[in-house]
Amino acid sequence: MHPNDDLPAAAEAWFDSWRGVLFASARILRIADRDMIEHDGFPLTWFDVLSRLADAGPAGLRMQELEELALFTRGGLTRLVDRIEGAGLVRREPVPGDRRGVRVVLTAEGRERHGAAFARHREVIEHVFGQRLTPAQHGAIAEALWPWWHDVAPGSAPRPA
Repeated sequence: MHPNDDLPAAAEAWFDSWRGVLFASARILRIADRDMIEHDGFPLTWFDVLSRLADAGPAGLRMQELEELALFTRGGLTRLVDRIEGAGLVRREPVPGDRRGVRVVLTAEGRERHGAAFARHREVIEHVFGQRLTPAQHGAIAEALWPWWHDVAPGSAPRPA
């Protein structure tokens, strides 16, 4: 029995929505992580770092910026980057004019492996998530969650048409 079964359904819709996001994400990420390890040779945590760096372009990101943008790893990012660097996918470079500053950039191999992993990742997500819902459901979810993945405060900016 749900602890709030005596509340009107509308009062609990937000919680059911949250549970749906949470359970769907957890299930899909477990599947995607196993697939990525099997086919690409690295986990989603690495893919996340490689993706942030790919989005940043050739200048890369300072470690602090990378930590702010990372979806899966906050603590332990230095050790994670150490492992990715050891695999030859990223390198650290000094920041001109900042003796202590360090940028992390993708290597050519990192860019290539990220591109291949990204293509396969999209296929896996389409199979596991994309085919489970109707186009109308995808549209409603995308519309509702748009402010989250664009980091926009609620009500401050509508989604572009």
